Amino acid sequence: MTSIVFPRQRAVLLDQLRADRDTPRHLAALAGTIIVFGAFYGAVLGSWHGSRLALYVAIKIPLMLLVTAAITSLFNWIIAALLGLPMRVRQIVALTLIPLAITSIVAASLAPVAWLFNASLPSPSPSQQTLHNVLYLAHTILIAAAGLAGTTALRGVLADVCGGDALLAAKIRWSWTAIYAFVGGEVAWMLRPFIGSVYLPVVFLREDALSGNVYEFILTDILPHLWRLLP
Repeated sequence: MTSIVFPRQRAVLLDQLRADRDTPRHLAALAGTIIVFGAFYGAVLGSWHGSRLALYVAIKIPLMLLVTAAITSLFNWIIAALLGLPMRVRQIVALTLIPLAITSIVAASLAPVAWLFNASLPSPSPSQQTLHNVLYLAHTILIAAAGLAGTTALRGVLADVCGGDALLAAKIRWSWTAIYAFVGGEVAWMLRPFIGSVYLPVVFLREDALSGNVYEFILTDILPHLWRLLP
């Protein structure tokens, strides 16, 4: 964990990744960070619906981040090569995992706040749709903030890996960030529920997991419902 949190250790990590030294060990450490901290936040995320969903989401948050990394790594490798940063696939996978590991750490640090918010709410019921929508947006914002922290750290990571070429680092960073946002949103949608529905029973995955997308749900369901409640 310290290898990505503290600048000095992160510099050592990046030096080793550039030289492709101990890359498998770094991959395992980054994946372990995602699993531990992602599970902690996931347990809080699903806790409004009780211990069963909390357990499910403790599994699904790390799974979401690791699946996102697996899918985006290939695109990131292609983009890096096309833009002039030829690296081995496993090096790109490690670089792809760094912002996601930071995202999981930041999300875990916000978990106590999220837990207090969950604990202050009434139990889920069909009459609590508004609270569900507010909770959904609140956690979406928390995850977005954690993701922003991760991609912000990516700027320094890529600047270092690109040998100080700020323009190349910026091109790669914005391309990777767009891929993270798209793939991460779709993977999260397929792995729902995370907060749980006030109308549907708790399940690990929905039967209609491949129907629709998260952006459509927020724009056509969550926001219109909250808008109608405004005075």
